[in-house]
This record gives sequence, C-alpha cells and structure tokens, in this order.
Amino acid sequence: MTHPYASLKYRLLFASVVLLLVVVFAMPGAHAQQSREALVVVEKVKFSQQSQRVDAVGNARALHSVSLFPAVADRVTDVNITPGQAVKEGDILVQLDARRQRVAVERAQIQLADVQRTVERLTRSREQEAIPQSELDDAVTLSNLRRVELEEAETNLEDRKVRAPFDGVVGITDVQVGDRINEQTMITSIDDRRQLYIDFSAPEGALALLEQEPTLSVTPWQQVGNPVEARIVEIDSRLDSTNRTIRVRALIDNPEERFRPGTSFRVELSLSGESYAEIPEAALMWGPTSAYVWRAVRRDGNYVAERVEAQIKQRLRGRVLIDADLQPGQLIITEGVQSVRSGQVVTFDAPDEDAV
Repeated sequence: MTHPYASLKYRLLFASVVLLLVVVFAMPGAHAQQSREALVVVEKVKFSQQSQRVDAVGNARALHSVSLFPAVADRVTDVNITPGQAVKEGDILVQLDARRQRVAVERAQIQLADVQRTVERLTRSREQEAIPQSELDDAVTLSNLRRVELEEAETNLEDRKVRAPFDGVVGITDVQVGDRINEQTMITSIDDRRQLYIDFSAPEGALALLEQEPTLSVTPWQQVGNPVEARIVEIDSRLDSTNRTIRVRALIDNPEERFRPGTSFRVELSLSGESYAEIPEAALMWGPTSAYVWRAVRRDGNYVAERVEAQIKQRLRGRVLIDADLQPGQLIITEGVQSVRSGQVVTFDAPDEDAV
C-alpha cells in the first residue's frame, strides 16, 4: 500500500518539471537560438591528384671511369697527357722504354719470313714428289711456331704503351719522363663525362614507388632551381640490411660536360595517383566513428549545412586530400564549423561571382 505522503510528493515533482519546461519554451530567445543563422566562410571544392614523393641525395659518376696502370714495369720515356685533356680511344698516353721489345719483334719477323720461304720451296718440291710429306709438315709446324713468337713479341712491345681505353678526359698524373714505374703505379684516371650516373639510396618504403616508374627530378645543389632531366636505369637486387635502403642509379646526359663526376645532386621521386577533394585542414571535423566536412547546399532559397562523411587520403601542408561525396565547385565550410549543425541555415560571402 502506497503511503499518501509519497504519492503527493511525486505529484508535486511532476508539476514542477512541467512548469519548468513551460517557462523555458516560453522564453523569447529559446526558439531564436535554435533557428539562428550561422555566419561561416566557404570555399569551392577543387580536386588534386594524390602524390607520393621521396627525396634523396645523389652523387654523380662517369658513365665510363677507370684508373690506368701499366701492364709491365719499366722506365717512362714519354708522357703525352695534361690534366683535363680530352683524348680519343687508342691514343698513347704514356710510353715506356721499348728498345728490347722492338728488337725482339724484328727478330721474330725475320725468322718467320725465313721459315715461310722454306715452306713455299718445300711445297713446290712436294708437288713434284721430290720430298716426303713429313718434311713439308715439319716446315709448316715451324712456321706456325714462328708466327706465335712474333705475336708474343708484338704483345710485349704493345705493353710498353699505355693507351686510352675509350674517349674521355684524363685527370692529374704524377708520372714524369724518367720515372721507373711498375704494375702498381697509377698513371692517371680517365672519365667519359658525356653521360653521368647519379647514384643514390632510397628508403625501403620507396621500393613500391620505384617499381611504378615515377617521375624523377635531379637538381645540382649548387644550382638550385635548375633541374636536370634524368631517368632511372638500374635498381639494386637487394636491400642494405644495415640502414634499410636500396641503391638506385639514374642517368643524365651531359653533352656540354657542365657537371663532373662527384657532383652532388638533390634527387626527387614523385608519382601521381588518383584525384581527391582538396580541403583546408580546418574544414575537417571528427565524429565518433569517422571524419566529416560540412557542405553548404541551397534549399528553399537559403544555404543550409549538410554533413558529408570523409576519409583522409593524404595530408599536405595545411590541406588534406579526402575521399568524400563531393563534386568540383561545390561549397564546403572552412571556418565557423564548430557552431554549425546539420540543416542549419548558413550565411557567407561568396568566394567569387559564380560560386553561388
């Protein structure tokens, strides 16, 4: 059985609540506060391509580059190079003493000529069956041996000449006439600078980017703002387990030889992907489950706020690429988003003449 005082208490409490609600809704500013227009700033939606980018430092290396050493040890009799000189393939750069080798070649030439005359004479005799075949065969064998000896002597003579292996530019040399050098003496370097390799290391995360043939830009550090056209020609087959990078090689043309081996370059890899709506970071709001933006759409002669769910695709400097139900030219609210509610009338200054 309910106590009579308890029943009265509940009735009084209910009456108080009803009276409070009546007073609240009767307040003159309550309805106005609910339907008040929000003053906001809007921006037209534009689309930009998603991009991936990797920056690295590269070093130039000649397409062909060698350090020249002599094939034999001997005394230098002639030096035909100066630092920075352009040479052609086959040019004699340094000559070693070759007197004994020239004598050996002359001797081998005389001996070969003598045995060849013997072969010719024995061949005619054999045609007349004046000698046995074995005698002619012995003479032919001796002729072949003399020919080998001549080739050996010519090789020894050629070893006294240090030639340019390809067209290029020679470096500094410390070798002078009269020096006695050996096989461990570096004579000079030679570089083919008409094209240059740009070697750089890319992080492990850039491997997928490299396999999609990205756009490559290389810029010499001393000439900022003057990128050079380049192309990737080689990617290493393995990662460096120490620093988790992969070695990459690009190639640039250098017909005027503006750059030298060893020049440092800023390397930029970029790849453009799909297009997404680009908005200011300030326009992005966060709900319990996802991000969203406010779109301003016209209804009954006014602009009202409409919530649009969004998924972040890429962050830029002060802006964000999002995947959302937006079209180019639509209006999104960029400032005043904190006071906006769904369906609320919004006012703003049009971003340009044709925005609305």
